[in-house]
Amino acid sequence: MEKLSDEQVALLRQHLLTTGTSDALINELIDHLACEVERYIWLGLPFDRALETVTEQATHKAVRHLRETYQVELTMSDEQLQQASLDDIVFQFRNKAYGAYDLRQSYRLAMRNAIIMGISFCLMLVAILDGINRKEWSYISLTGLAWILGVAGMTYAGVSWYLARIREQQYSV
Repeated sequence: MEKLSDEQVALLRQHLLTTGTSDALINELIDHLACEVERYIWLGLPFDRALETVTEQATHKAVRHLRETYQVELTMSDEQLQQASLDDIVFQFRNKAYGAYDLRQSYRLAMRNAIIMGISFCLMLVAILDGINRKEWSYISLTGLAWILGVAGMTYAGVSWYLARIREQQYSV
């Protein structure tokens, strides 16, 4: 997909300024409009026609609606800013609905579960290979302990992942 030139982005900026967009949101809205123009160019329209189509859609009323939506959803008070996490601050003037915010919020849990599952899988693999090598199996041995720890780790990570998904579904409803 073809990217817009600096001059073309400047035309989008000028359109937003004429519709009364504030400085805090102009970059977010330019990004939104640029994506729309690039999509129309990709569909085969020349830049001038794509720009005309997008600016017709981005009327004063539509831009005002986006601006009001962003201001309500994305601005934090001083109290909220002091209690906010780094993710909240990074995403303050960005749309959290795209999914990147949720991914960053769940990163620690996912990484912890992945490490636990990886270690557990290795313990279980070592236990199985040792049992095959010895041609005998006993839970009351170092091999059996490795197997039990592996199964317990896999169970813990699986249940933790499942409960997180249930909590996520409850909050989204």
